[in-house]
Amino acid sequence: MKTIYIESSDTASGKQIWKRADTVKLVSDFESREQNVSQRDFAKKAGIARETLRHWLARKNSIDAHPVLIEFFEHPVGIAFLHRLVTSAHVSFTKAGTASIHNVSDFLDRSGLSPFVASSYSAQRRVSAQLDEKIIQFGRDEGQRLARQMPRKIITLCEDETFHPEICLVAIEPVSNFILVERYATNREAKTWDEAVSEALDKFPVEVIQIASDEGRSLISHALTCLKVHHSPDCFHVIHEIGKGTCGALMSKVKKAEKEYEKAVKQIQPIEQEKKRFDTADNRPRGRRPQFEKRIERAQTQAQQAKECLDQARLNHETVRSAKAEIGNVYHPYNIETGRRQDSEIVRNLLGDCFDRIHTATADLSDRCKKRVNKAQRVVNSMVATITFFFQMIDVYLDNMQLSDRDSHLMRNYLIPGYYLKQAARKQRDVDRKAEILQKAHALLSMVNVLDGYSDVVSDCKIEELEKTARRCAQLFQRSSSCVEGRNAQLALRHQGIHRLSDRHLKASTVMHNYYIKRRDGTTAAERFFEAKPNDLFEYLLDNVDYPARPRTRLKLAA
Repeated sequence: MKTIYIESSDTASGKQIWKRADTVKLVSDFESREQNVSQRDFAKKAGIARETLRHWLARKNSIDAHPVLIEFFEHPVGIAFLHRLVTSAHVSFTKAGTASIHNVSDFLDRSGLSPFVASSYSAQRRVSAQLDEKIIQFGRDEGQRLARQMPRKIITLCEDETFHPEICLVAIEPVSNFILVERYATNREAKTWDEAVSEALDKFPVEVIQIASDEGRSLISHALTCLKVHHSPDCFHVIHEIGKGTCGALMSKVKKAEKEYEKAVKQIQPIEQEKKRFDTADNRPRGRRPQFEKRIERAQTQAQQAKECLDQARLNHETVRSAKAEIGNVYHPYNIETGRRQDSEIVRNLLGDCFDRIHTATADLSDRCKKRVNKAQRVVNSMVATITFFFQMIDVYLDNMQLSDRDSHLMRNYLIPGYYLKQAARKQRDVDRKAEILQKAHALLSMVNVLDGYSDVVSDCKIEELEKTARRCAQLFQRSSSCVEGRNAQLALRHQGIHRLSDRHLKASTVMHNYYIKRRDGTTAAERFFEAKPNDLFEYLLDNVDYPARPRTRLKLAA
């Protein structure tokens, strides 16, 4: 007797390779055959060798598991469920999540499925690689199909780089959160960005009108020189630059002032105690009485001066903190409290007032700190230019629609501001403030129903068209590239978990983001970008990925 290893998915070399689903069905059909049908007759009718059928039956009997489980997982329904289970584990753990293949192997082993599916790392690595290829193929096919029926649209791109440590270029359409570019590159020059973005845009009927990013020179050059579109600065980086230059220095001054004040206060108490002992002593020393009152007065004056310095340090810190927050509050084309239009000059004055307060509060900081504030202030011109660009694009939109004066008034003063406030409210953290902005937004949008009986003379179809255009106009103002920053953080977390992101894995991850991950409303980024629902990625994988391989089994057969 000797041990012979027989693979689970095929017979002897050079003969037909049987898929697992087919073998399970044939074994199930044989076991449910009529009593008068012999093994030889069944094999002949099914078109398989009798020895092959015997091998399949022996393999089933050799499984080390409970008989009920064996009957289930060796049935067509059971193997289909096992296929769904293994595919779900990979998609949820390693494709949509940040786990590794080792976690999938451990899950299969601890769940008691290892007698029915190969759970080793090498076996599951092959499954993962096949899933990546199928995911990439799905993204390629669905992108081509949806692009053919996609309406032409103008978009904004948010761009940034991340490092793994290879340079990874990422560009996202912020309204839909659809990733157009996510690839490794040898450098991050403007030319490299232009090649990557141009290759991505050739696949879709879209036109880029602005780029939102930080103040990286290559990104600005890519927007202004290569694509010849408007560059919108990231508001966060302006605030962040101010914080880097002032937060630590101002807090250091506050802590120093606190120590000086505590020290000054402590100097008063010993003098008062000394005065008390002197006044209550039975035998006072000869000579002139010490001037305790003057000493106490000087100590109190020093404490008061220290208190004023502390109050001023705290005031400076709070002034900069509130001014930083105010930059984000005023940098809007519409006042988020009233909904009124804020043109470029209004925004320039509001931002200038914020920086004036910051300069006043940081007057005694070092030149290094002031340089960071000045660096942030230089972006104000670009921020104001973005406000101008936004209203120019609205004028182009409305002129192309050839609206009446009444419709144009409704769009400019109510619908576009209303939808913009709704958009701004979604990004608010404070619940009360969010409710206030939403209330004002709903009040503006409701004007379509109360403005001189407007809804009575205009069809619902016309109102719907105006509202759709108003939403698109409101989305034209993009002041943040936070969607790219968030994606970079996800990539960093994924890279940290598995130590390396191959090109294949990165492409598959991009497709998962676009076609699998859903928002609370149940839509994927692809559905929002193409304005059409894509096919189900998971069902595609179930239909196109091989059934899980069997674990290696040992069958003792005669030599």
